[in-house]
Amino acid sequence: MFDITWIDLICLTAVKGHDIESVRRAVGVESPFRRADQIRLDRNPPPELVTISSWSEGILICQRGSGTRCAKPETLAALATGGRSVMTACWHDRGISPMWPGWENLLALAADGQLLSALDPSDVPGRRFGHDTAALDPYLVGARFDYETVPVRRMADQEIGYGAEGSVTVAHWRYACITALERFMCADLEESMVSPDNLDHHFILSTSLPIAPILLSEFMHMPG
Repeated sequence: MFDITWIDLICLTAVKGHDIESVRRAVGVESPFRRADQIRLDRNPPPELVTISSWSEGILICQRGSGTRCAKPETLAALATGGRSVMTACWHDRGISPMWPGWENLLALAADGQLLSALDPSDVPGRRFGHDTAALDPYLVGARFDYETVPVRRMADQEIGYGAEGSVTVAHWRYACITALERFMCADLEESMVSPDNLDHHFILSTSLPIAPILLSEFMHMPG
């Protein structure tokens, strides 16, 4: 497992049944990113960026920073149609979408035009909803969802993360999310997919969300 749990704003989405071109259409890619676009990143607000890479027999979509495009129900619905399946893990701490019940973090599984199960992994056991709320359970067997403060040695002037002096707080639920993604894809998550060097994998997203191919109320199956 490539350890990305120290990244505080990230959204990872694993997709089966799509090729890269169809993923680009589904998530709303505006254009490839090129170094000449750097000036656009200095605008306020800057455009959303995304990387799209092959992973096992599917695709990994990654957003680092403030973007949560693939955690939004509209995008999940667009990706999970036509016999396709998708799992997304997002930790953000600034909110993801008003469609989720105030959650700041998300683990969700969708397939065949339905949100099967969604939860806030930092609040387990907590509220789940979807058409099959137990659908995530096989991917979370043995997972921990707690926080743990562990002692670490600190070198001079070295940042060691959050926590008391000489310690770091580990969010085990973030590891649970990565484990679920790897089990879903039957493959290890690699650094080259999360942070690809090749600009051919980098894209600028449009400012508008994808149009969901199904009513979101039917897709999400939220209780009244």
